Amino acid sequence: MQDASDSRLSIRLLISITACWYLAQMGYYSQAQIFSPVMDRYGVDEAMTGLMMSKEVMVYAMTALIMAGPVTRFSRMKIAMTGSAILLVCGLIAALTESFEVLKVARMVAGFGAGLIGAAGTASAASSPNPQRVFAIIAVTWGLSSAGGAIIIPYLTVPYGAMGGYLSMVGALILMFPLLVWLPDPPKEPSEDIAEKHRLMTTLSPLQRITERLGVRGAPNMRFALFALFALFVYELGQGSIQVFLEQFGVRAGMDVISVGQVLGIAGFVGLLGGAMAAWLADRFGNLKPALIGIATNTVVAAGLALGTSATSFAILYLAWNMCFYFVVPYILGIMSEMDRKGRWAVATDAVWWLGAAPGAAVGGYVVTAGGYQGLALLPIAVGSLSIVVFYITLSRFYANKRLISEAKNNVPA
Repeated sequence: MQDASDSRLSIRLLISITACWYLAQMGYYSQAQIFSPVMDRYGVDEAMTGLMMSKEVMVYAMTALIMAGPVTRFSRMKIAMTGSAILLVCGLIAALTESFEVLKVARMVAGFGAGLIGAAGTASAASSPNPQRVFAIIAVTWGLSSAGGAIIIPYLTVPYGAMGGYLSMVGALILMFPLLVWLPDPPKEPSEDIAEKHRLMTTLSPLQRITERLGVRGAPNMRFALFALFALFVYELGQGSIQVFLEQFGVRAGMDVISVGQVLGIAGFVGLLGGAMAAWLADRFGNLKPALIGIATNTVVAAGLALGTSATSFAILYLAWNMCFYFVVPYILGIMSEMDRKGRWAVATDAVWWLGAAPGAAVGGYVVTAGGYQGLALLPIAVGSLSIVVFYITLSRFYANKRLISEAKNNVPA
């Protein structure tokens, strides 16, 4: 039986990882509510604001990828605290500066700090005694925290604009910073193993180094997996382009900013039921069909969000959009897991997810500037359709190849 001290340590681990996830991702998920205040404060258009926000997320994604090695060797608490210090300074600069150029640099550096925090938290979860259970619990606790943040932010952006939005992130950082002390140290590795890893990296080509950092070097079904990851990248590009304009959709539908925040918070958390639905269905229909149906529904709902004209339709469509997304996620991870039972392609999926989300704000901003919200409505349909086609062709061939291999094995004489 697990003693009380172990139980307390487990709770502390969950709390500290939740804090890491929230602090790392709050810059991305608050973009929708800070987008308009930034445009108003600095007199810039959607394209310029979207490009700035995309750069921040791209730096975050690349930092998290680069840190895949260091978080296995150095103190995760110190890495997360370093990232938090960077995030604090950049948050204060973003809140106080009157220069859009300074803001752009501050948010890019903030992406670096967020990447450090996110890598430390994810690595801590991955090396825990029961990673699957930890990730499942963190998804809910983080979802609840994010829902609360979405509700609170408008109370600061309405009276104080972009300054209030960035100061809300600084406040969250100050509140959660002490929780990072509970991050565990990485498991100890023999010094000869570490030396061997360093030696190995010096012998690899640039592409091999990337696959090594992704944890997929030598993983099977690479051709199928890379096409599937491309389909995921394209799909997430459409998601990112919609995500950044969520508050604008609500305002255009006649809602005030505070009411939009309440919808984003409550519906965002309730949307986690999509994941519960996927868990209930499990794999009784396989992974491919539910994933394709979920993506198709999600992209249609996204187009409806961009074109919505009433508060009721906005609330319903946003809830449906979230539920579809959380429904799709487990099936995509299931698909990638089928390609490698060791889970290497599933792990790489997280990096590709963020790399796909990163350009979403910039692409969405340019589309709105050039073609308005009607053009934005077409974007998720276009990229979603491409994603579905690539997924279907790739996975059909993968399953056909899998059947041939299985039949060949069964026909081998004893």
